[in-house]
Order: sequence, then structure tokens, then C-alpha cells
Amino acid sequence: MNDKAEKVYGEAFFSLCSEEDPNGLSDTLNELSEISKVFSENPEFTKLMGTPTVSVEEKLSLCSDIIKAGNVSKLCGNLLYLLVEKNRMGCFFGIEKTFRGLYNDKFKLAEITVTTSAPLSDKLRDKIKEKMSEVIGKKVALIEKVDKKLIGGVVIDYESRRYDGSVRSRLDAIKGELSSVI
Repeated sequence: MNDKAEKVYGEAFFSLCSEEDPNGLSDTLNELSEISKVFSENPEFTKLMGTPTVSVEEKLSLCSDIIKAGNVSKLCGNLLYLLVEKNRMGCFFGIEKTFRGLYNDKFKLAEITVTTSAPLSDKLRDKIKEKMSEVIGKKVALIEKVDKKLIGGVVIDYESRRYDGSVRSRLDAIKGELSSVI
């Protein structure tokens, strides 16, 4: 929606959380992720919250119901109320992304996305974390995704880099080589 607003709100919220509950930053990040997941699964809610024909009072009431039902913390609840009042609910995903980036910087974490054709075993998860930690020079947090199209192997994304060791990419490369020969 508005990258500048998302960044400003995200930085301000991170600063507030750091002052109010410095030991709860991890919990707040997890809570933001869960709220983000709920909003992603229900895009009509975010759309409704941006509808000008619905009054702010009605939006706050809906938000209050969600906060109570989801057992949302006071900090995250107040953020949601503020976003409703300022008509900035569409900025939520960017705020969560900014908060996550600041959290990762503060704790020297590297977030990598690992995509495989089947869920990772604990042993493989630990091995990937260890190896990527050596490569990146930071403690690694994994985001795991499963994509059956990979057939096998693993694809690792970190920032703008991709490490593709999937069977699908190898088959595509062989296909390309064969088509250039024929």
C-alpha cells in the first residue's frame, strides 16, 4: 500500500515494544506472524476494514471481537486499533515485515526460506541451519515450505540469493542442454 507509512509504523511499533517489553519481542513477532496469517487467509476482512462505507466504530467493534477471540496482547491489539482509526489496516503486512527485519537485525538472525518436496526431518533441518549459518555468518531461522513440483532436493532463498539443488532444476537444465544439441 504505502511503503513509507509501513516503515514508519513498523519502526515505531518495534521501538515501542523494545521499550515496553524488551524480553517479549519474540512473542510479539510470533503474534504479528499469526495475525498476518489470519489476515492472509481472510483477505475479505482487510478489504472490509478499508471500506469507507463501514464506520470507524463498526471497524473498531469488529477489531475488538477479533482481539478478544484471538487472545491478542495489549501491544498488538493497540496497533490494530490504531491502524483502524488511521485507516491504515492495509499497511499491516508491511508493518509486520519491517518489525521482522528490525528483530532479525537486533538479534543477528538470518531468515532463510527452505523449499522441499516433503517436510524436513529434524536432522536435515539442523544440518541446513548449521551449514547456512557458516555461509551467512549469522544464526539462522528457517521458514519451511513444501512444493511437490520440486520432485526432490532443496531450494534455499536468502535475501536476493537462491541456492537451487532441486531435482526439478536439474531436469530443466538437462532439458535445455538436450534441446540445444538437437
